[in-house]
Amino acid sequence: MPGPALPPANTLPLWIRQHPCSHEIESAYNICLDLERWIQREADLGVEMEKAMICCRILGYLFHHFPSRDIKPFVREIVTTGGQPEELLKLGKRFYAYFVKLFMSYKRITPAPSSHPSRWSVDNLVEKIKTELNGAPQNHKTAKKLALIRDGFQCVVTKVYDDRIASSNKTLEQAVIDGAPKGITQCAHIFPESINNKIESGSNKENYAATVWAVLDRLGYRNPRQDLDGASIHRLDNVMTMEVSVHDDFDRLKIYFTATEVPNRYKLEAVRDYFLANRPRYVTFSTPDAEKYPLPNPTYLAIHATCAKVAHLPGAAEHIEEVLERMEDTRVLAEDGGSSEVLYTAILSSMHAV
Repeated sequence: MPGPALPPANTLPLWIRQHPCSHEIESAYNICLDLERWIQREADLGVEMEKAMICCRILGYLFHHFPSRDIKPFVREIVTTGGQPEELLKLGKRFYAYFVKLFMSYKRITPAPSSHPSRWSVDNLVEKIKTELNGAPQNHKTAKKLALIRDGFQCVVTKVYDDRIASSNKTLEQAVIDGAPKGITQCAHIFPESINNKIESGSNKENYAATVWAVLDRLGYRNPRQDLDGASIHRLDNVMTMEVSVHDDFDRLKIYFTATEVPNRYKLEAVRDYFLANRPRYVTFSTPDAEKYPLPNPTYLAIHATCAKVAHLPGAAEHIEEVLERMEDTRVLAEDGGSSEVLYTAILSSMHAV
């Protein structure tokens, strides 16, 4: 069976055990534990239950890593199933398909600058970019430019300078000559831009997006669609400048940011120590102007972190990666329906492909 078993109820986070509705929350968690035991019994009888166990443990581990303190809507979803395995698994599949898979993005847009900039000073370079932009970013390209300004033309994690900018700027070029690292950077979205990409009324993608927002609402995130609707997905507090390998690990839920008691200071965490090698343990976000260039949204980062933790503990992320690899290798669906899961994942992927 994938991943470790759900911990006992007495290990739930302290804030849950001190919650006014702690008894109701614990009862909902016990429903997940009962489901886990039922699945294990079925598996012991030889029934294929791997996917069911993943979905069950996604629900269970959400209690341990919930991104907000508004857990009651999620608890109600669990309780209203009446503990029926079929209904609980439907709920688990929904979080698997519309939460975990949402954040596991493998394709991204990396547009090159429309023109190669001259060798401006840093200040002049900032002013040049600002004159090209009006108001909030409306697409990936403008979001990347604004993020570069806010992030000092560097990856927010490794402090690698953007190679295109550095090679065309006297000050940054000298910094690189003096030993500062350089490389290719990309504009990383916390909530993937694909959610709102080319949605048509009545389309499957519209239904997909609506379900995504409904699932996020159950995680205590109110009005997400209004905040990130349409071009607002490119708002500056939803993007960061990242060096390529950092961006890839972030998109694949290998690394995530955990808030500390210090504002805008985060601990960089990972599913394995391997992904922390040669990277700082703490990252502090900064901006030259908090009003014009807002920092990454703490709520968005918390939701991403929750997804990373929940996905890897039950083995969901590994399962998705395996399916994606099978998608790449599968050209024709098996006549006996053996590739139905590959098709299902391909359909979901096409709905939110960048």
